[in-house]
Amino acid sequence: MDGRGQGLPETDAPTYPRSSIRSVVSYNNLGANMTQRTERLKAKLFEIDDRVLFLERMEIIKECDEKYKDYTAGLKFGYTLNDLLAQITIVIDDDDLIVGRVPETLPTEAQERWFEANRQYFYVPWFQSSGHLTISWERLLNEGLRGISKRARQQLAPPLFKGAGGIDQITGDDGVSLSRKDFLWGAMLSCDAIETYSQRYAQHAEELAEKTSDPNRRLELLRIAEVCRHVPTNPARTMHEAVQAVWLVDLVLHAVVGSRDFALGRIDQYLYPFYEKDLKEGRITPKGAQELIECLYIKCSEIIGYADQANARKRSLCQDSVQYVVLGGQTKDGNNPLTPFIKGEDATNPLSTIAVKAGYLKLKQPTIKIRYFNGINEEFWLEVCRLVRAGGSVGIYNDDVEIPAFTSVGVELADARNYVHYGCCNANVPGKEGSLMERWHSLPKYLELALNNGMDPLTGQQVGPKTGDITEFQSLDDLLEAFRFQVRHVLEAERASATFIRPEDHSQCSFTLESVFLDDCLENGREWRLGGTKYWHKSQHGCGIATIADSLAAIQKMVFDAPPLSPRMQGEEKELTLAELRDILNANFEGHEPLRQKLLNRCPKYGNDDDYVDSIAVRIGNIFCDEVLRCNEVPHSITFWPEIYTYHHNKGFGTSLGATPDGRKKGENISENQSPSYGMDIKGVTACLKSIAKLPTHRTPGGGTNLKIHPSAVAGETGLKALSNLLKTYFNEGGQHLQLNLLDSQTLKEAQQDPEQYKTLSVRVVGYSAYFVTLSKKVQDDIIERMEHTL
Repeated sequence: MDGRGQGLPETDAPTYPRSSIRSVVSYNNLGANMTQRTERLKAKLFEIDDRVLFLERMEIIKECDEKYKDYTAGLKFGYTLNDLLAQITIVIDDDDLIVGRVPETLPTEAQERWFEANRQYFYVPWFQSSGHLTISWERLLNEGLRGISKRARQQLAPPLFKGAGGIDQITGDDGVSLSRKDFLWGAMLSCDAIETYSQRYAQHAEELAEKTSDPNRRLELLRIAEVCRHVPTNPARTMHEAVQAVWLVDLVLHAVVGSRDFALGRIDQYLYPFYEKDLKEGRITPKGAQELIECLYIKCSEIIGYADQANARKRSLCQDSVQYVVLGGQTKDGNNPLTPFIKGEDATNPLSTIAVKAGYLKLKQPTIKIRYFNGINEEFWLEVCRLVRAGGSVGIYNDDVEIPAFTSVGVELADARNYVHYGCCNANVPGKEGSLMERWHSLPKYLELALNNGMDPLTGQQVGPKTGDITEFQSLDDLLEAFRFQVRHVLEAERASATFIRPEDHSQCSFTLESVFLDDCLENGREWRLGGTKYWHKSQHGCGIATIADSLAAIQKMVFDAPPLSPRMQGEEKELTLAELRDILNANFEGHEPLRQKLLNRCPKYGNDDDYVDSIAVRIGNIFCDEVLRCNEVPHSITFWPEIYTYHHNKGFGTSLGATPDGRKKGENISENQSPSYGMDIKGVTACLKSIAKLPTHRTPGGGTNLKIHPSAVAGETGLKALSNLLKTYFNEGGQHLQLNLLDSQTLKEAQQDPEQYKTLSVRVVGYSAYFVTLSKKVQDDIIERMEHTL
């Protein structure tokens, strides 16, 4: 389905009473076009007590652990899911239009004691999901659970099982056959279980309809019942059914089985055919569609806690789950052979804009990811810029960089054009690969090892290879080669330890629910962790790009006296030897504060559009990409992807790193993501973004950049145009990603002092949003410290 009305199932849509449709779209211009319904539902989110527990799940899991202890993995999972979804309390709240919520209660003292005594049943390894992935929502909507179950059944071959009373134990001709049948039976049982759950919602909605005295609510509940009777059991016929099917399966994955960061993917693509059909047949209006999307967004925030997970978290298996919605971009299939990487057709449609407008809810979740490309629909783009300016939870990625990056790591072009995001700044192919796997690399640490011939000066231990005595280095090239081999040493060890799927592993009985909804797993008869999907990658994140670039630029200037690339460098004299600088760094600049100030303030710094240092950042990026991709030269189950991204690790890596040649002292943070070191981008936002856009991100499928702009800089129509032009220029010059905080530092400081008055103040952290007052003091200070720009 490409978002243009193709691929809808050949089924008749239900006929709803006209009065029911009117009750759904009863609009009052509240907030940013929110309905009275979504205004009330949003308000309820801030009444949630993070101390609540889903105790019913633990009680049933405890029973099933004993009840099915002798069953193979797929059967045990399927029967347990059936018991859960057949027994847990069904909850439909007032104003719900999209239904699905697990029953959570504030525990009594006795229940708290029971929870602590039975904590092992809160998380059990045999009943879990991995999260951090995007299932094939199109398959769910086009085939329904029964279609998916039928697909699984078609892969089975007799004999299926033994035991006169049912499926007591699956047998096969060999281990592989046993594993395959166990997985497929687990898939069918799981589909049946979710169908049961949906039918229970339909029944409960009918019961509530009989009890309510509100005629409009009665019609809504009867409509909900009809929707839940049909989906996700069968293919969706309407937009309401499609959104409901998506949410109920998402809820089961997130909160019943339990894990975090199941992404919703390109909702404007797979929901648009249903919206378009409904619109033509008079079942929905644009405002009605926006209300459905807003209800979906509210559900995404409903299942998580209020507080940020790094500071305090709700006791939920989905934790502080980040749920990504991807809008815009290009279609999978393009028709311009001259520029195949960037010229798929514009995928934006009217629902893309509606989904952006729903973002004015400004909730913690979902996180909206926009796919920009040169030629994007202007009306849609300006709506995105308005939401960014309003403080919506938005990150923007550049198709013109991302699509070539995906193909550079072996992803087919059609799949690359369909990329989504499923982790803070991580991209993947929806429905065609499993969970996020990643390793973080401190690039400044590898430089430190190169300066010390593989020895860690903080511990005195030899942790890297001996890459040469630096007294013999004659140029920056020599040092960069030593750095390269430090990187290679770590990556070779990482490759050697990476999971390799062997033929004999296919005999393992293993099951994850998400595999049922991933392409190829049913056909291959095994879940994604056993190689069931088309792709499987592990991200290798290079951290601290600005710190190492600034450090090497300082070495170039102060030690090697290379031919200057900047006029101000001419006539500079050699200041010290590389060995002398190394010793000063190992002593944390003790007795050398004037030198440290010179390194900080007189050496070129990345983030100022200065090729003297920016070219070094590019070289470092390419060395890292070369070494990561070198690991893929020998075929392996898992492909390594290079990325330039830190998440929160700029703090931890700083703690374990000595002083660096850029003037940074031991223990201080290294630079964040692709951004300059804090306070070093002194020539304005345009120069800052020009430096970032030079990085070789056409080789890195993931990565991120944070930027803080003062709100006054984008005020009014002039400010909106300036923001649009700034972003377009950045992306058209090769920028990969950008997420903005349009808040002044004074407001953030006031929120620190009076958190109660700023409960709903949302900020971008590193690829996700959080309520500012729920973050730890350290993270709050980190955000405040980011350079505040004007345009």
